[in-house]
Amino acid sequence: MSLFKPASHLLLYSFVFGGTTFYSYVASPIAFKWLDRENFSLLQSKVFPLFFQMQAASPIILGLTAPITLAGGPLAALATASVAGLTNLCWLLPKTRKIKEERKGLQSRLTGEELESFDGPLRKKFGKFHGLSLLFNLTNACSMLVYGVYLCKGLLKHVPK
Repeated sequence: MSLFKPASHLLLYSFVFGGTTFYSYVASPIAFKWLDRENFSLLQSKVFPLFFQMQAASPIILGLTAPITLAGGPLAALATASVAGLTNLCWLLPKTRKIKEERKGLQSRLTGEELESFDGPLRKKFGKFHGLSLLFNLTNACSMLVYGVYLCKGLLKHVPK
């Protein structure tokens, strides 16, 4: 087996898995802690479309370039990761953006108790969809981890003893 295919595949896998886990569990929490809500929201609104595109497309690219046999577990892991990314990209991201726009519209027109009476349910709705997004993001990361285990097992079969 040529070293190019497994090496390039491993580098892509490392970038995708490392990028997802680092941004999700290190960079985002730090940004949330140190940025005000408006700037944090602006940052996330710029990052997430690309982030979810990467989560949706990279498992497909990995599947097409896999140096191991893709059947059963590895295929299911990549498919699950891609579906999780697509779900965030095509359903949850637009849903949360719409809710945020509704909230901004309310804040520009209403104040006090009237604002709270309309904004409270929207905050709860946003929290629900944001929670689902976190779940799908975790699903993507875990699926990519599982794929990485299969990838290592597959590559180790080719290491001379």
